[in-house]
Amino acid sequence: MTAPKEKVYDFITDPMKLTTIFPAVRSVKIIDEDNFTLEARVGTSFIGGTVQVRGSMTDKKRPTQAKLNAHGTGFNSTIHLESTFTMEDGEKGGTHVSWAADVTMSGMLTRVGPRVVDSAADRYVKQIMESLEQKLS
Repeated sequence: MTAPKEKVYDFITDPMKLTTIFPAVRSVKIIDEDNFTLEARVGTSFIGGTVQVRGSMTDKKRPTQAKLNAHGTGFNSTIHLESTFTMEDGEKGGTHVSWAADVTMSGMLTRVGPRVVDSAADRYVKQIMESLEQKLS
């Protein structure tokens, strides 16, 4: 990413900005500087619906680290996401963003099958990262 890490950090840790890079968001409510709720349309070609998500930014260490905790409900399922972001200066300038995610699901989504869920997750992550790059360039 070509943006400096302070700019990347400020974007990632601001719920109003962060929620703009999630695909198919229908509505967002900012609770405070670290917390938000949103409603999004998610799914694959044959399974789709609306998900209600509560998100919270934690473990913020400007400008190098933050964590997103999110809890979603929809599809008669629940999803819990914990994602850690680490920002470092890039070798050729800009910022290198590393992230890791731990996802726990229960309910109907667990019956769909890992291939379908993994494929949809990969597609959403790609869209989110492309959107982040566009917003910060």
